[in-house]
Amino acid sequence: MPLPKFSDDEQYLINGVKSSAAQGQTNTYMWGYIVGGILLAGFGAYHGSIPMMLAAFLIVCAFRVYEERCHAKWMPVWRSIVTKYEGAAATDSDQIDQPDS
Repeated sequence: MPLPKFSDDEQYLINGVKSSAAQGQTNTYMWGYIVGGILLAGFGAYHGSIPMMLAAFLIVCAFRVYEERCHAKWMPVWRSIVTKYEGAAATDSDQIDQPDS
């Protein structure tokens, strides 16, 4: 199967998926705001502070909204990558199915 030609954004995403270090950075980022939110909520509950618990909730919600917006930004690029791979695979299977003349 010939490798499709990818744009810079597509190649950036592909390299990120192939990199084990990139996956660790995403998990660290996620755990950072979740643990921070839990700690803030815990201190708020311990001290009976509704504003502190509300702040923890808003922090977690804000980061999730940010992640969803980022996901929506990159989804068309992922779609393009998959479409190019499917096209290359279909071309390759068409060549295999056709006998040589």
